[in-house]
Amino acid sequence: MEPEGHGLGLSRQAISQHLAVLESAGLVVSRRQGRYKFHDLNTEPLERIVTR
Repeated sequence: MEPEGHGLGLSRQAISQHLAVLESAGLVVSRRQGRYKFHDLNTEPLERIVTR
């Protein structure tokens, strides 16, 4: 699976692993809706770093 126009050549497994790391860090929140899985960016951890 290659993202259109970017030429990155990342596999579905590699993308899933990256999303899992971001989710465990609290930067991504996932939710299932039917057979689809949506990923939302959680900016709160980044905002805490900026406002220190």
